[in-house]
Amino acid sequence: MPALTPPPARMHKPAHSSAPARGFTLVELAMVLVILALLGGSLLVPVASRLEARDRNATLERLHDIQLALTGFAIIHGRLPCPSTETDPASPGYGLEDGPPCNLAREGVLPWRSLAMPATDAWGRDRHSAADDWTGYWRYRVDPAFSVAPIGAATTPGARLQIRDHDGRRITTTDSQAVAIVWSTGANLHADGDNTSHASATPSYQAGEPGADFDDLLAWLGRPLLIARLAQAGRL
Repeated sequence: MPALTPPPARMHKPAHSSAPARGFTLVELAMVLVILALLGGSLLVPVASRLEARDRNATLERLHDIQLALTGFAIIHGRLPCPSTETDPASPGYGLEDGPPCNLAREGVLPWRSLAMPATDAWGRDRHSAADDWTGYWRYRVDPAFSVAPIGAATTPGARLQIRDHDGRRITTTDSQAVAIVWSTGANLHADGDNTSHASATPSYQAGEPGADFDDLLAWLGRPLLIARLAQAGRL
């Protein structure tokens, strides 16, 4: 009789623990959130700084182009343009110079359509009604003597426009008198320093490096440069 082979021994699987896997504690989750917040903040600051620098450089480039456009306008017309004073975007005269003769009782807006220039700086917003704010639109002032044609070699400034630094020192002198000023209110969208009011008989503007309380950007056209450009173009 053949020998009986014993059945193979059963393999017993080790019993698995029914205890749930260990998760994060509230303290650990809080630490992770703090680390993520710190990392996010450190990334956002450089991005914001780069965006502000980009907009500032774009605005400075536009100001340079406006200086060239003002010079070109003077070469063609024998004078500098008047400010734009029309407030209604639906008006045919919106963005065009008000004159000649100019309404020089106050500072106005750059006549961007007369110069074929952008209406605003890099932070500007288009206006759609007369009640809208002039956010980012170029501020503009011209010396009355240079808003009348023809500008001659003997034409001298009458408004005595002055530009000073943060310490009140004059940047423009009698020999380098500004005859037109264009400026942007910068990223904070409002005038700073001496640029908050120009109602005096001798309007004084402020220019300089940006800081916590000042970020306006100014450009101006000086009399010597304008006279030289007119002479080069054969307009004197």
